[in-house]
Amino acid sequence: MIGSAVLRATISAVAIVFALLLAATPAVAGRVALVLGNANYEHTVPLANPRNDAEAIADALAELGFEVYDGFDLGRAATEDLIRDFSRAASGATTAVLFYAGHGLEVGGVNYLVPVDAQIRDEADLKFETINLTDILGLMERENRTNLIFLDACRDNPMAGNLARSMGTRSAFIGRGLARVDTGVGTMIAYATQPGNVALDGVGRHSPFTSALLEHIATPALDVEIMMRHVRRDVMEQTAGQQVPWSSSSLTGSFAFKLQEVPQVMPDAPQIAALVSPDPDVTSRSDLAATVQDPPSPEPTPLPLAVPSPVGDDLPVLAAPLSAKEIAQRSQAELNRLGCDAGVEDGIWGRKSQGALERLLEHAPEIAQVALDPSEGLLQRMEQMEGRICPLVCAVTENLVGDACVRKTCPTGQRLSSRGVCYTPQTTTSRSSSNPARSQSSCFQFNGQTFCN
Repeated sequence: MIGSAVLRATISAVAIVFALLLAATPAVAGRVALVLGNANYEHTVPLANPRNDAEAIADALAELGFEVYDGFDLGRAATEDLIRDFSRAASGATTAVLFYAGHGLEVGGVNYLVPVDAQIRDEADLKFETINLTDILGLMERENRTNLIFLDACRDNPMAGNLARSMGTRSAFIGRGLARVDTGVGTMIAYATQPGNVALDGVGRHSPFTSALLEHIATPALDVEIMMRHVRRDVMEQTAGQQVPWSSSSLTGSFAFKLQEVPQVMPDAPQIAALVSPDPDVTSRSDLAATVQDPPSPEPTPLPLAVPSPVGDDLPVLAAPLSAKEIAQRSQAELNRLGCDAGVEDGIWGRKSQGALERLLEHAPEIAQVALDPSEGLLQRMEQMEGRICPLVCAVTENLVGDACVRKTCPTGQRLSSRGVCYTPQTTTSRSSSNPARSQSSCFQFNGQTFCN
């Protein structure tokens, strides 16, 4: 009886340990996040959703294994303290995330996050009353890691009007919404809407952007760039196309907020009992003693055929991740192959390359991408496309013949102008000399001889 009671107690204890191990969700090493949400502004109209948005994102990131540094309705000093703590925690991290919801300003191409105690009366207040987004990005990009920034801060801001009045003719430097920021390698910035536009605060508990983000952020094994395409599509549907989330990415690898789930099976009571107390019929003392005294004769076991281990060229080769320049160069080559004219394939992503990608997106609507920057995911999509995608565009002096541009021809006696128009050139007549004296030879005599010019 006592033995049975001890066995039952042991089984219960082991079951509890298994349950605790399965229920525990510790923070994933190397993941850290800064989450800020400002709604209750002291010197301007408060916002409805930013605090709700930030709290929900903070909870979601914590469940996904992030060490979260969150702050809601903070003034400038408290915001700076939290950023400092986040920066220290991010040292050595493999992934750093920034999420901000609240008022933001763009002045002269620089984006500013607005704390709840900010008083912005003129341009000088920007330095002392707001948080320069570039400073936070600089802290995040000091190390080689994955940096993800989500900005739900493009709401209509009455502070911009006050600032514009104080700046007078320089008010043109104040943007509507946030400005696009160039990212360092390994960084993605996602905006609630396209640069220069204003995002909607939403009529529900969350803004359209945050609502879509919460819908997809915990999808297992979903790459973050593909996730942003889902977010973009959802927001456009919610807002009838008025708001289009925008992203700028220089990520060199894949990242998913939630790793692929591995099914975990908890052993049942008989399995636990077998671990605690093996079957006496199998491991009884009498059997053990008999085995020691009269061991069974070993039966010959066939040896498996030897299989040579891979050596030399047979070893599997793991592909190294592409650098940002390699992605850009290969993307330029694909754009040229698809007829979109990216120019020289030098890995320098300039205006010509952006224009080529813009033409591709215009004629390939199935690629749900808004940012005009190369990425590994976009490169893979282009590599799967066949034939010419961008239509051939000929110069004004050429005609499209089949799949080639052929120089225009003009009727006999006509010429082709630089504008591509055939014209008849004017004929010129030679003028006779009006001075007959000059047309005659001039002669003179010297020493009895005649000399003429």
